[in-house]
Amino acid sequence: MRAPIPVTIASKIRQSLLDRAPGIAWRWFFLSWFASSLALEGGLLYLTTRRQHEHFLHQADFMGYILENTLNSNTQIIEGLADIVDAEPHIDEAMLDHFADQAASHFKHIYTMGVQPRVQQFLRPSFEASRSARLGRPFEITESLPPTGRNWNRSSTIRAAPVRENYYPWTMQVPPPPEQADRLEGLDLLNDELLGPSLVRALHSAEIEMTPSLRLSDGSSVVGFIKAVYSPDPPSQSPLMRPEEAIGMVTLFVRNSGLLDLTKEQSNTMDIALVRQEGAPGTGDPTVFQHQANQSPNRIDNLLPKFEQRILLDDPYFPYELDISLQMRLATVSAGWAAALPLLALFPSALILMLFIVRHQARRRESFADETLFRARAHAIVTLQAISDAVITVDPLHTVLYINPAAIKLLDTTTAQAVGHNVNDVFDLRYEFSSQFVRHPLDECMTQNTMVELAENSYLLRHNGEKLLIEGTASPLQDKTGAVIGSALTFRDTAPLRRRMLDALENSEARLKQHENELAHVTRVTSMGEMASGIAHEINQPLSAIMSYCQASLSLLEDEEPNIELIAGAIQSAITQADRAGKIVRRLREFVSNKKRHHTPVDVNNAVNNALGLSEFDLANQNIHLDFRPGANIPLVYADTIQLEQVILNLIRNAIDAMQNHPEPAHLQIETRFNADRVCITLADNGSGIPEENLSRLFTPFFSTKMTGMGLGLTICQTIIENFGGRISAFNRAGGGAEFVIELPPLKQKQLDSLTHPNRQTP
Repeated sequence: MRAPIPVTIASKIRQSLLDRAPGIAWRWFFLSWFASSLALEGGLLYLTTRRQHEHFLHQADFMGYILENTLNSNTQIIEGLADIVDAEPHIDEAMLDHFADQAASHFKHIYTMGVQPRVQQFLRPSFEASRSARLGRPFEITESLPPTGRNWNRSSTIRAAPVRENYYPWTMQVPPPPEQADRLEGLDLLNDELLGPSLVRALHSAEIEMTPSLRLSDGSSVVGFIKAVYSPDPPSQSPLMRPEEAIGMVTLFVRNSGLLDLTKEQSNTMDIALVRQEGAPGTGDPTVFQHQANQSPNRIDNLLPKFEQRILLDDPYFPYELDISLQMRLATVSAGWAAALPLLALFPSALILMLFIVRHQARRRESFADETLFRARAHAIVTLQAISDAVITVDPLHTVLYINPAAIKLLDTTTAQAVGHNVNDVFDLRYEFSSQFVRHPLDECMTQNTMVELAENSYLLRHNGEKLLIEGTASPLQDKTGAVIGSALTFRDTAPLRRRMLDALENSEARLKQHENELAHVTRVTSMGEMASGIAHEINQPLSAIMSYCQASLSLLEDEEPNIELIAGAIQSAITQADRAGKIVRRLREFVSNKKRHHTPVDVNNAVNNALGLSEFDLANQNIHLDFRPGANIPLVYADTIQLEQVILNLIRNAIDAMQNHPEPAHLQIETRFNADRVCITLADNGSGIPEENLSRLFTPFFSTKMTGMGLGLTICQTIIENFGGRISAFNRAGGGAEFVIELPPLKQKQLDSLTHPNRQTP
């Protein structure tokens, strides 16, 4: 007897499929066939829709191209008429008629065009007489009464125009409109109810302007384009002067229906309109052209997609956009493919039995995916637990789902007190100095489905009343379909960072201030080397005077009857000279000392006098004429006396250097005055001046025009004056030389009282 054949795994699987085929297999077969048929039919509909949409976009772009070409041709016609008027001193109507006839024959959308002259009041009689002689019939400038609507059929409302400063009568219409030619002849367009506002805009703008849409008696409508012609050309830059420079107005009226040359397919299937652009300047009709498809779709067609396209025109004077729509029709879907696709769907349905074979593999893949997801989630939780930023996740109802340790620490709460509760009970977010309502960032991010940053003035109010300035973001949480299922709030305490930044800023400012003082001290010491000879001479003068007065006193004492009054006067003079020498030495020591500066009320006239005392020898040695004009009743300023004298002395020495080797007699003028709300010190010389290319860099550090200069003197002067709340500026004088102006804020009486009586209470 034969041994039984082993049963393999494949035979077991095949036997299992055969056992289940009568039930599950057939159901899955028909279900997959039905689904495949729907998918293929949907794909066919999608491809047809896409092809129809691409064809629609091509047609829309082509219509936009045609419309732009039509508008460009309108511009060329208007510019051509304007060029003919500009080329001739007098309007050549024959040439204009020929040009207009040629343009009208080439462009079928033109209704009428022409050049309408400007007629001033004193020329009106001669113009009407000349026009009557040319036409062979009476001509006069007329106006129309306010019309009803925008219909040009207004023969009963025409009357003679009253006396006005200017008229723009309609005198040229090529080709002549058959129904309005006689009625509109001589109509004053400038004061017309419909066209007047457009003419006024054209006169002021010097550009092409568009009129409102005007209805004709046959039911059609026209729209006009107007441009002013000026003499001289181009006109004045001021819009107010342009109307007086205008000599005429170029007009072009076109049929609205002629702006778009529609094909038969476009007329039958598309809805087309020219709609005014949103936010376009000026006023006008909301729609100047509208066309409905000649073939209406049926009810089934209305279930199919509808294509729409809006084309913005790059034309400054045409404030309308082209709106086109097309309702897709079922007739465009191929009937043969629609019938064949269900047969093709039988092939994927035959593969339904293979699903049972791969079922076990699918389960294994699902298990592996679940394990991978678990690992990723565990890794994310560990990361959130370890980071220093606070993290809170909530659901769409703002219920807290997760809170990490950093958030628990900042919020001074626990996991049990936070998870499952409303986030507003845990996270009390507020705003400093908020003047208006601020939407909660969690609401904002879930509504907008985008990340939202917390406002800069956000702070967290803890349970103990402490405020924590925070920064952070709110980000939406999405599922695999992209739907928002919650949000994550990440934030951090910014107080440590702000403290570090503030400390760094204070240290930087302290180092900068110390560096400025050191530079100022170096400059003063350097200046003292240059003033050494002058100071020696200056001190020598009072010492010589003291010796002379003492010798004279001794001589007078040797007389038999000494003149006591004369001797006392000589001794008093010697004392005065000794005091003068002492003051010079004290000012010199204060100037070069590197001690801390103190702001006090300062009289600018005294500061100038002290600086002149230190430079008196140099001025005399260089034969420089000094003209000091101290102002009267000048308020005090709040400054450091030594630093202010340093600035004035530096400017005086610069002026002395600028006037060396100058052919003209040297002259230095110093003036102090109170100008409105500023105390001004002006130093002007007649030296070589400042080159124009160096004016903008004069106060730049390390920039100098001297061969041995360091380029720091004027920079330090500017820093000192700005520390006093003032400013320093330099100019070139019209007659030659340079002028420096120091402007300082005056010391107000309330400030002076507080400095003089610091303990006094201000009422």
